[in-house]
Amino acid sequence: YNSISIMANCATPYHRDVNGWQQWLDMLIMVGNYPPLDFIIPTLNLQFQYNPRTIIDMPGSALEHGVGYADCNCTCLTYYMWQNVHQSVGIPLCSSPHVSDLQL
Repeated sequence: YNSISIMANCATPYHRDVNGWQQWLDMLIMVGNYPPLDFIIPTLNLQFQYNPRTIIDMPGSALEHGVGYADCNCTCLTYYMWQNVHQSVGIPLCSSPHVSDLQL
């Protein structure tokens, strides 16, 4: 990961992360003391409990997602990569993972 965002006590309306690359996974880590929230991926009709200490890995640029608001003390640490950072420092982009890449 080459970037991090910290979001505290806020809702995130449905969105796609525009700076990522569809092959990359974003990592979302929830910390704090708050009642259960729902992490929603409407495209796939999925809803997950977003409790404290939850970690979600997902392609944020490929899947629309969002979290509702709760009046609480919660923080989301979001780790992600931006394609332009790789390009500016001359690091080639990786290809998509494939099951044949695994050495069993």
